[in-house]
Amino acid sequence: MAKVATKLFREPKEAIEAVSVLKGKGYKEDAIVVITSAERAKTLATDVKPISDMGKLTEMGVPEDTVNYYQYPVEIGGILVVVQGDEGGVAQAQELLRGVVACSSEDRSHGTSPGFLQASRMSATNPLDAQMSGDFRRY
Repeated sequence: MAKVATKLFREPKEAIEAVSVLKGKGYKEDAIVVITSAERAKTLATDVKPISDMGKLTEMGVPEDTVNYYQYPVEIGGILVVVQGDEGGVAQAQELLRGVVACSSEDRSHGTSPGFLQASRMSATNPLDAQMSGDFRRY
């Protein structure tokens, strides 16, 4: 029975790199599916033609709960890379997909919310997030 490996990407650069890594390891174009919104598909320049039909996941045997999980992120511009194959091939594909490095915040086409930057500064000074020193009187 065929299995699938999936990873959701935020940026086209990341998805393009993932597809090239998979193809470099010998995965055929017909085993790789890229799913994204119609608007975002225009920004992808890969050999694998992106589609916007989430029904393709159901056809590949992905459970409906998982399809529903990916529905909203894809609608707002996420890029889902799916690899179909046998159990060993899918396990290797999942490892390859995990190894794709995310773009830095400067490389992102969608800016980072100022709230995230503020939260990271707050977290750095929050004593609950600080490393424990062993001196519990400080906390």
